[in-house]
Amino acid sequence: MVRLGRSAAGRQPAEQLAGDLRRLRRQWEPRRHQYYLHNFLKEQPDFNFHNPAVQEWLLGTMRFWLERGVDGFRLDTVNFYFHDALLRSDPPDFRKKQKPEWNPYNMQYHLFSKNQPENLAFLGKMRALLDEFDARTLVGEVGESHHPVEIMGEYTTGNRLHMAYSFEMLGFNYSAGHFRRQIEEFFKGAPNGWPCWAFSNHDVVRHVSRWLPHAVDQDALAKQACALLLCQQGSICLYQGEELGQTETELEYTELTDPQGLTFWPEDKGRDGCRTPMVWERLAANAGFSEVKPWLPVKEPQSARSVDTQRGVGDSVLEFYRRMLRLRREHESLRTGDTVFNDTGEPILSFVRGDEFLCVFNLSPERQAVECAGGSIVLGESAVLDNGALQLGGNGFAIIRL
Repeated sequence: MVRLGRSAAGRQPAEQLAGDLRRLRRQWEPRRHQYYLHNFLKEQPDFNFHNPAVQEWLLGTMRFWLERGVDGFRLDTVNFYFHDALLRSDPPDFRKKQKPEWNPYNMQYHLFSKNQPENLAFLGKMRALLDEFDARTLVGEVGESHHPVEIMGEYTTGNRLHMAYSFEMLGFNYSAGHFRRQIEEFFKGAPNGWPCWAFSNHDVVRHVSRWLPHAVDQDALAKQACALLLCQQGSICLYQGEELGQTETELEYTELTDPQGLTFWPEDKGRDGCRTPMVWERLAANAGFSEVKPWLPVKEPQSARSVDTQRGVGDSVLEFYRRMLRLRREHESLRTGDTVFNDTGEPILSFVRGDEFLCVFNLSPERQAVECAGGSIVLGESAVLDNGALQLGGNGFAIIRL
């Protein structure tokens, strides 16, 4: 395996860099006297889906579980399944030339290793299989990509995935323009597609910690993010602990288990910080997660946000999630109604859902005022509607019935 240092990567000619990056993804198998391809850990060899027999084997495995009653499949990195049939090397991403990445994989422009057109036909075969059964679902994760929203649309149009989500809302950008752009681009590119939006998952820093620079405090941000996510058109993914306003766990190197963190520390601390156990009871051993030592530790900042300290507490993050989920469930327009954005400047994000609700968010810790023609606030935080003006405190928001 080759690991490029920061300075060395910046000096290498493009051809040499491309060759070194290619070698990062191939592994020698001494018993077979062959190399094999892997996009992730060497313990995770890629299937060769160019071989029809491999496709049929996987479809047969899916049928095995469908016949046993599973509701569907969440497909990891769904855009990685096929590689370029000619095994051409990905070129360097010259946008990273001045500031090389800690992980050489991110220094490539992934033209040949994923997002191949053959993926679409194979997803069609998967969908045809699921359509033989009642009420089954295919959810795809679009892994790191240069055109993620475009691929989300392409992969959910026609008889392919039922829904897909990308990492575009899992980053550090917490601006009105960013959220508007992702949503509009999806529905523009795939008017008949179906998105699945998420703010946190097992691969990224928890969003309350990611977006804290834009917050009055953790609870205000957690409630606002909840309302913003659950006001979106499409399906929603919630990650365990998100409903508690859970924060990233700070771990020492000796506590890590994630190969990514162990390899690239300290530039990258890995993904274990968002994967620590669900906290049920603050004072119980391991916060009630288990009676034995868990794979990752439970620390005080996390146990302090346990379920038992929030259940039944009116202003808690947990109870706000319940109210917001109830509102979304009761109103079809918040799930499937068209989204029309209003032209408001930063840091205000404003849009109408299905001609029934106006949703307005102040994505900053400072007070803001917004013109508002009328209506009544159905659910909000730090929001007052009076005489045609909506006053929003830091991280304030309002869902207004028109």
